[in-house]
Amino acid sequence: MFFNQLLLRLRVTPRRFPQASAPPRKVCTDDPLTRWSQMLRLGWPKHCHLPHLSVGLEGCTSAFNAMNSIRTCMFYGTAVPPSFLSLSKAEDIKNIRDRQCGTDDAGSNPETTSLVLNRVAQFGKEAFFRGQWAENFPLVALENFTHRSQSLFTCRISSVARLLIGHENRGVSSKYIECDNATISDESDGQCADCVVYVPQYGTISSLNVVTSMGIALFYAFLDQNFPHSRSLMTETTKRAFCPNTDDELEALLSYQRCFRERIPTTHGYGVPSRIDPRPIHPLYFGKNVENIIDTHNHLRKLLLRACSDQRRPGKGRCFGLSVLCQNEIDLRNLGGIVRSANAFLVDNIFYFGRRKINVVGTVGTQHYTPPTYLGDLFEGCGSSIEDMEPQLNLMKKRLDEANVPCRWWFLDCGHKFLYSASRSRVSDLQDLQGSGGSQAALEAVKWYETRYSDPNCMLSLCESEETLREAIREGVLLVVPQEGILPPLHILQRCEKILTVLPHDFTDTVSAGLPVAVAAGIALQRLSAVMHPNITTL
Repeated sequence: MFFNQLLLRLRVTPRRFPQASAPPRKVCTDDPLTRWSQMLRLGWPKHCHLPHLSVGLEGCTSAFNAMNSIRTCMFYGTAVPPSFLSLSKAEDIKNIRDRQCGTDDAGSNPETTSLVLNRVAQFGKEAFFRGQWAENFPLVALENFTHRSQSLFTCRISSVARLLIGHENRGVSSKYIECDNATISDESDGQCADCVVYVPQYGTISSLNVVTSMGIALFYAFLDQNFPHSRSLMTETTKRAFCPNTDDELEALLSYQRCFRERIPTTHGYGVPSRIDPRPIHPLYFGKNVENIIDTHNHLRKLLLRACSDQRRPGKGRCFGLSVLCQNEIDLRNLGGIVRSANAFLVDNIFYFGRRKINVVGTVGTQHYTPPTYLGDLFEGCGSSIEDMEPQLNLMKKRLDEANVPCRWWFLDCGHKFLYSASRSRVSDLQDLQGSGGSQAALEAVKWYETRYSDPNCMLSLCESEETLREAIREGVLLVVPQEGILPPLHILQRCEKILTVLPHDFTDTVSAGLPVAVAAGIALQRLSAVMHPNITTL
């Protein structure tokens, strides 16, 4: 019994399976993931930032992706809850489990998970394809590797639309894409995508995490609706005007991006087409071993550097000027997703501290090509006060300086203000998590956050204009990404000049559940990469 309780406190299970496959038998009430999910019983947000946009999901059938997709749609305030097109009821979500989600103000009986999910999710195709949205709102598919795909940099995502998100592995069904108004069939539910959009990437993998992709699409729908002048679109006349590469180098870069607008190479076996290379890698790397992929991709990144508008931080080496620092203590899945996004966008380094283990399921192999650098465990063999951690912090700083990271640090706010503030009343819980002195250090971190969150001079939004963001990160930035609902150590926060938010301050105040950390990081890395290096958006 004692052993099981200890495992529960450590957020692990007796079996050697991911937590999503073997959830704990008891609810960890101090776990930030549990604390935010308790808010689901309040139902869909009454204030919607995207009141004319709905989301349909062909995949996201696992508990992890399903809950992240619900949370992301809640953050942006879509018109209605997302529709899980391949599921008929909440119980069909894989690895979901019933638990008491709390009681309402009237003191009614505890509600089961399925009843709560029915307030924040829709199941089946009816609402998405045949509801009030079907006739008057265009269908926008988020998909690459199709001849109909157009770059996110060349079009705006309408905030009056139905956004169709494909399956994690298979993408959007071809029946919704390879059709036109004259060939629409019953098999496609009478639907054909009016527009197909993809998110340009520059890594070794062939796709982003499905919820991260959705989060990026929703971000640009919000941006184009509320701040259309904050980004410029690439046109045919501007595409080749800025690229300094030779013709051969330019063709190599264009060939890489061209793959996203072509069908992925497949082979027929047993009557079912499949990828020539089953690994989730870019088609240009099909059939290559890891060493060849690394060599080829390093050459591609050198060409991308040449294509950048100017050199980041002159005199300090050739780099893109964007790095990431993460803590890896509570939920290992988030770090895996962040590594995957760092691979896809123009990130120089990803550093992490805490537990050494990385969730390789979340990275889908990108750790081989974008290897994270482990900085050690700040809390190993010492207390959690700043004085106790000073030697480890100095060692971390030395390693970061040796890696030539930017001097400017920003803290990424994922909309978890309500979780940080709640930490004030959870001193004993935080002390259990971080050891002697941890509670006081955590409270000091919350004070740092609240003080700067209320200071407009310390706040910066991804919705700022390209010019504003570009000037702010002219010499590069190290993005400090928090854990789910837990602030980084105070000494690290004190290095941060700005708090970077996804939505502007006026909008985030109306948001309750925030974004999943990996989704927020993916949005930030995509936006900052595009802003810092506008020339690559012309490819």
